[in-house]
Amino acid sequence: MIRLTRREKLLAGGLVIFTAAWSIFTVGVKPALARIETLNRVISQKQQELEKLHARSEEYIFLRNSLDNLRTMVTSQQKAFELLPFLESLIEECGLAKNVSTMKQQVLPIDSNYSETIVEVRLESLSLDCLVNFLLRIESSQVLARTRSLYIKRNATNKDLLDSVVEIHNVKLTQSWTAL
Repeated sequence: MIRLTRREKLLAGGLVIFTAAWSIFTVGVKPALARIETLNRVISQKQQELEKLHARSEEYIFLRNSLDNLRTMVTSQQKAFELLPFLESLIEECGLAKNVSTMKQQVLPIDSNYSETIVEVRLESLSLDCLVNFLLRIESSQVLARTRSLYIKRNATNKDLLDSVVEIHNVKLTQSWTAL
């Protein structure tokens, strides 16, 4: 056997300790650190996804409640309600009968239970105040009628007056249906 000096023995022992430490680091510690880093990254991604899921859940609940409220309003609406006569009476109340050039009604089926009535009203030579008052009366009425679109332009003959096209819509129950 080879005789080693004390210095050589210390060097060989240090080399064995270094090799063992390096092996433990490469086999145990380095993969564990990599796994921890991966888990931290995945956890933060999953937390962001969870926050998005919570936000979408709240949005879904809000939309579901809004839909339930809308269904309740539609079913509680008078069965004999017609949008066109309602708008004609509102136009008379606002004093806009002389400003109406055309009124067109269109009924579109939404699905097997609901239909939507759309009335297009063309108003000519009216002031902004009269138009705003008319729109406010529609929106604040107790019926389920809302302004869908509004197109306004200046009157060609009088620059102080406006011409507008207003689309008002109303959802109606087409057959007997009970709210869920």
